[in-house]
Order: sequence, then C-alpha cells, then structure tokens
Amino acid sequence: MTLIERIPLLNDQELVSLLANARRLDIVGTPDQRRGAAEVLPVLELEASKRRQVTLEAATRKRSATSAAKRKAATVEAA
Repeated sequence: MTLIERIPLLNDQELVSLLANARRLDIVGTPDQRRGAAEVLPVLELEASKRRQVTLEAATRKRSATSAAKRKAATVEAA
C-alpha cells in the first residue's frame, strides 16, 4: 500500500503531522524530497479539506439543534 493510498486511513493528528512535514519538505527539502512532497501534497490538502468540511457541517447541525432547543424551551417557559 502506497502512502497516497494510506492517507484516507490516517487519523486527524497523523494527517496534520504529515501535511506539515510535506509542506516543510516542499520548501527546504532535497530535490528528491521536494518531488515526493509535490506528489502527496495535493492528496493531503484534499483530505484535510474534506475533513474540515465534515467538521464544519457537524458543528452547524449541532448549533442549529441547540438553537431550536433553546427556542422551544423559551416558548414553554413563556406559556
């Protein structure tokens, strides 16, 4: 299994760490390291973006549910 194939299986901390390392190597690495980083960076960025979107959507749903519960509680108290 290649590194690119393993990216979706990484936990969030591993993904963040690998992304940071790839970004660093893309700037200060040897030519071989830069080529390797250039291969995996787009895949890492895409996976990180997907995970951020999922987290944002979950937070939005939670916020909406909390707001609805507060409105319902306020309505019950007012009655």
